[in-house]
Amino acid sequence: MSRLNNSKTMDYNVLRMCVLHSRMGNIQLIESHYRATKAGFAGEEKVLRYIRESHMSRETRVFHNVIMDGAQLDVIVVNPRFICVLEVKNMIGEFHFGADNHQFYRVTGEGKKEGMRNPELQLQRAIKVVQRRLHRKQVHVHVHGIIVLVSRSGLVVEAPRLFPAIPIDALVDMLEKMERLSNDRLSSEDLKVARRLMKSDGVDVYDKQLFERLNIDKQNLRPGVRCSMCFSVGMKRIYSTWVCIRCGCRDKHAHLATLQEYQLLFGREITSAKVNWWLAIEDKYLVKRILKQVSEESYGTNRNRNYQLRFEPGLLEQFLRAEMKKR
Repeated sequence: MSRLNNSKTMDYNVLRMCVLHSRMGNIQLIESHYRATKAGFAGEEKVLRYIRESHMSRETRVFHNVIMDGAQLDVIVVNPRFICVLEVKNMIGEFHFGADNHQFYRVTGEGKKEGMRNPELQLQRAIKVVQRRLHRKQVHVHVHGIIVLVSRSGLVVEAPRLFPAIPIDALVDMLEKMERLSNDRLSSEDLKVARRLMKSDGVDVYDKQLFERLNIDKQNLRPGVRCSMCFSVGMKRIYSTWVCIRCGCRDKHAHLATLQEYQLLFGREITSAKVNWWLAIEDKYLVKRILKQVSEESYGTNRNRNYQLRFEPGLLEQFLRAEMKKR
């Protein structure tokens, strides 16, 4: 079995949409984005599980959800004999890659045509970005590309021209064959350089255009501390602990994860008034104690002081797992 590493285990976009959906309710546009984002993440996780079962070299490394020069790369496989970028699609329907107009659309079971971003063009851009980075460091190796179709309810009717579009069941065999037949061989030093280059660029904690893009009002968000057991929003502060009014869970530190949610939606800066609103508390002395506990630094005058929160997305791991299990 290959020793494969993930460059990143959390996808902020997925977390963000799960937080937004859970605090906004079933608004149709949010519901659509929520389901699509989760499907994409689930597809990439499935691809990673398949690759772990391969018999490629132990020196193989896998990088997941990489942001590079503004492009998002789903999965990159770095092997001593090849580098391959995987564009993962977890969709159903009949897929049409337009050879002449470069458009991509799918036909659903109801016969409805739905235009979408062209996976072939996305993959082409991603490969060019990777090649540029490698060439700058004088690492010369051919970068392959594969479009991986995760859902067995997806069928290619009009195939792409530049890259193969294959079902996930064929992925491991293709990668192992690529390793066997490749004429390239990266030196140990070039392999180290290639791995370093695949590390993701800095990722913004929050999406500044999120609310505008989805045309939703921030005031419709439901504030409150989320339960760490049943994940409902609206814990009550009783003496020195948070108590869930739904399941009875008691947790002194539930506000820590809830403030991570705030950062995904609004960024790392916060004021005492916003802590009041987001945690749904009125005790100004409690707010001061919490800010002292969770902030890295602060600036400004006492009445207009801003605080920078510590970003610890791992606190939301259990919430994300629960969201991914939902249908």
